[in-house]
Amino acid sequence: MTAVPACVVIGGGADGVYYVRQLRRAAAAGRLGCPRVIVVDRRADCAVAALPREGDPALEVVASDWDAWLVDGLDALPAGAHLVPWHWAPHLLRRFLATHVERAGGRVAPVSRLPPVGTPFDRETREGDRALSYATWTCPPTCIEPALCPHTRGPKDWSLVARLSAGSGGAGAIVFPCLHLAWGVGTIPVAAILAARDRVVARLRADPAPARWHVGTASHCHGLLAGIEVSA
Repeated sequence: MTAVPACVVIGGGADGVYYVRQLRRAAAAGRLGCPRVIVVDRRADCAVAALPREGDPALEVVASDWDAWLVDGLDALPAGAHLVPWHWAPHLLRRFLATHVERAGGRVAPVSRLPPVGTPFDRETREGDRALSYATWTCPPTCIEPALCPHTRGPKDWSLVARLSAGSGGAGAIVFPCLHLAWGVGTIPVAAILAARDRVVARLRADPAPARWHVGTASHCHGLLAGIEVSA
């Protein structure tokens, strides 16, 4: 059994309902020990709020702006908590880093036109970021990225998390790993998010000269990479 003290789900709409149900099913099947699921949504009457509150794990709905909650809420979570990100808002954690940099007296500027990474699918977005994938086919959204790829029928001998973590172009690398936790739900360890924040802020305080970072959110197969410059 995988044990985590709490899971935070970003978004209380249809996707949030799916994630809560899957987490509860994993708990009922004995695959997940998780006493709390916290769902953050701008609306107190979101779809998740209509779900039964009784259950394993217990459900809490927090009515808040996502950015505001992440900035101050992650530190209050118990050690070992996980975040279930909303896949249509991949840059929430980049904004999380930017807010903490500004609180530390720095500023953040976007860096566009990042160099290609070289994955089979590697495209620049309209915002100047890079959309990356080891798949040139359409993967099911609930794929757990098993050791044998369901599409190729061969071993999955790649990891975008590992590749991006190596860095490129003289920039520091920050990668938020969104990997399978249980029953088709991908999560990012909260400890990884807080460690990234502390690393960027510590670099700013030690040396106010501009520093470039490549910030990515990635699973083993897919990801989005952005560039930022942090300065005093």
